[in-house]
Amino acid sequence: MTRYQIILLIVLAVWPFAILGLLFLMSRLETYVKRIDAQSPEEAGLEPVAGSSGEREVKIFVGDQVVGEPK
Repeated sequence: MTRYQIILLIVLAVWPFAILGLLFLMSRLETYVKRIDAQSPEEAGLEPVAGSSGEREVKIFVGDQVVGEPK
């Protein structure tokens, strides 16, 4: 086998993986852009968590006092 035939054989074996890799990267980029441009979580393809929490996720303290909570 000549060098040229070896190079052709390598290209023949590698190109499907290269195309699949490009398609995967394009899909990830499309998802990223869709999330940036969305006006709501549903448009971005994000599913809300079932149920709700009665407490806030973050509490801000100034000294010993919680900011923003009714007394």
